[in-house]
Amino acid sequence: MFRFVSSGRGLPGLTGIAITFLIILLSLSPKGMGQWIQRLDYLLYDWRFAAGLALEPQTTGGQPIVILDVDERSLATEGRWPWSRFRLAELVDRLAEAGAVVTAFDVVLSEPEPNPLDELQQRLKSHGEGSEELNEDWRPLVDADARFVESLPATDVVLGNFFLDESGVSVGALPKPVYRLSAEEINHLVVITRPGYAAPLTELQQAAADGGFVTTLNDADGAIRRAPLLIRYGNELYPSLALATLTTYLFDRVIQLEKARIGDVEVIRGVGLGNMFARTDASGQVIVPYRGGRKTFPYFSATDVLQGNIPDGALEGAIVLVGTSAIGLADLRTMPLETQYPGVEVHATIIDAFLNDGFPYRPEWEAGATLTVLVLLGALLSLWLPSLGPLSAVLLSTLAAALLVAGNLALWVNYRLDLPVAAALILAVSLTMLNLGWGFTRENRSRRLLKGMFDQYVPPAHIDRMVKDPDAYHFTGESKELSVLFSDIRSFTSISEGLSAADLKALLNSYFTPVTKVIFDHEGTIDKYVGDMVMAFWGAPLDDERHASHAIAAALQMQQVTRKLSVEFVQRGWPQVAIGIGINTGLMNVGDMGSSYRRAYTVLGDAVNLGSRLESLTKFYGVEILVSEFTREQAGDYLFRFIDRIQVKGKEEAVDVYEPVCLAADAGEELLTELDDYSRARGFYLQQQWDKASVLFTHLAQAHGAKIYHIYLERIAELKDQPLPGDWDGVYRHTSK
Repeated sequence: MFRFVSSGRGLPGLTGIAITFLIILLSLSPKGMGQWIQRLDYLLYDWRFAAGLALEPQTTGGQPIVILDVDERSLATEGRWPWSRFRLAELVDRLAEAGAVVTAFDVVLSEPEPNPLDELQQRLKSHGEGSEELNEDWRPLVDADARFVESLPATDVVLGNFFLDESGVSVGALPKPVYRLSAEEINHLVVITRPGYAAPLTELQQAAADGGFVTTLNDADGAIRRAPLLIRYGNELYPSLALATLTTYLFDRVIQLEKARIGDVEVIRGVGLGNMFARTDASGQVIVPYRGGRKTFPYFSATDVLQGNIPDGALEGAIVLVGTSAIGLADLRTMPLETQYPGVEVHATIIDAFLNDGFPYRPEWEAGATLTVLVLLGALLSLWLPSLGPLSAVLLSTLAAALLVAGNLALWVNYRLDLPVAAALILAVSLTMLNLGWGFTRENRSRRLLKGMFDQYVPPAHIDRMVKDPDAYHFTGESKELSVLFSDIRSFTSISEGLSAADLKALLNSYFTPVTKVIFDHEGTIDKYVGDMVMAFWGAPLDDERHASHAIAAALQMQQVTRKLSVEFVQRGWPQVAIGIGINTGLMNVGDMGSSYRRAYTVLGDAVNLGSRLESLTKFYGVEILVSEFTREQAGDYLFRFIDRIQVKGKEEAVDVYEPVCLAADAGEELLTELDDYSRARGFYLQQQWDKASVLFTHLAQAHGAKIYHIYLERIAELKDQPLPGDWDGVYRHTSK
């Protein structure tokens, strides 16, 4: 793996941990960014709600709960709202006749309805007429409030009231409370509290079976997802319209509070009624378990009830909630599934949930669970993501987010647990973006460093390949099999002495440029220039399985380029140039080496030294290129002339050295015959059959003129009269470098 700065993982990891704690703090804050996290949680809640209904469609229970709708048709038929309480009384009578067991009004009747007799008397006075003409016996006949009071005992009626934030406002009469706080609870129980109220007229509330508040508490985005069952006024708790309707239906007003102690305060965990129980949040609110969109429950138009146009038995034994879906009456609410949802159906949903399968809930341990998830997720992603590539990081984060969402949905569907997930998703996205940004920055820095480090050593095409995958290359030292090339201008000292400094610089630049291009064209890496010497190697930083063949190909072309340059140099008045090249293949140490002041990407080792020695021996053997047996073994596509078995100074091991002649496929018959004769001559030489070897080497020297043949003739002349050891293997020991 490519790592420029080994400690680079630490900074994004520490930053990720810092982001984790920041998001934890924000999720606990009710203001600022905490509100945005909560808004996202609302969106996720709505999605989860819809997904839960799609996975497990809900139906209403067996108890008939009916919505009596003051809809647009009712307003058109019966007149504008509010209707006279004469009509409301008639509506109650019709419901009683139809068999409704409880009727709940999602309406607050806090103002008396004017008596027409009083209005008439006031008009007569305004026109100077006396009031003695009015018959007071008519007053009860036209008293709408009295008529409504008379109708209420016909069935159990629950009237609505409203709690206000304004202190000191108390209109009408509240119903009896369902719970009186003890001295301990007065000071320590956490519950929604309101200082004022608007309730039905006293005579109406006294005649009704019960009353409940219709107060709703919207979430910050205006949607109704939760509804309070109890509100505190003074030292007493009052029921919601849904809870009051239910207690009236069950003839049981005794509720039980299940509480939990948190520090110095108590919070409500649930509200019990008989054998039913509703889990609540800490403030006594239930999650409204909507069964679907509007009109999940049966709807009847109020005008149809008044006109007697409903099927027989349709309301028998039903709990009837009187409300409105008319747009102009402002009782349409936003809920998770839609934005035009009749508020009266919220109460119906709560009653149905009480009577049937209960409520989803957010447990009191939710805060601790959320904190644990954030800490574990933050630690996992902060420590793991920096070590991954962009695609792997995105996949890991996506998997983590998918597991969070799927787990959250499963807990909702199977266990009805409402657990927030937005903060965890924000954390996953934030840490992913952090690490992608960090990786992008690090990659750009790596690319720049790669380019700055290697563009002086390797060809541009190599740089482009390395930049595409910088992690595949590194500066750290490693042992690797490579091929190394040394090239030197022969007699450079005498050449330099005959040129001015400017001409010498121009000559070297004219030589190094095309030679370097040849090396780059054959995928080599320039190690260094030292005077007239060029050092290059193959197989690093890019892997090259054919490094030996590429090195030989470069060497052969370098000789061709040098011969052309020599002609040009003569034309410019410079001396001729010739070069010797040595190549060796073997295990070398390659990497960024040097001091704190200057470093270089280079190779070291015995195999490198042998390559240098081979270059220096090219002049001795009269060849342009000399390679070791190790290079020859890996370059089977070339034809070689065996040169000698040598032992260089400072080394005990002997090594065979060769001259690359051409590609094996390009060898002609004459060359193959020459090499075959040379092989037979070499065989006689090793068998100490000096005369036969001398005849063949003389023939080769006369026919082809290669210096190596003359060298063997000279050796034969020296050796044939000397006693040789029995293990003589023809090794020639060079005593100078």
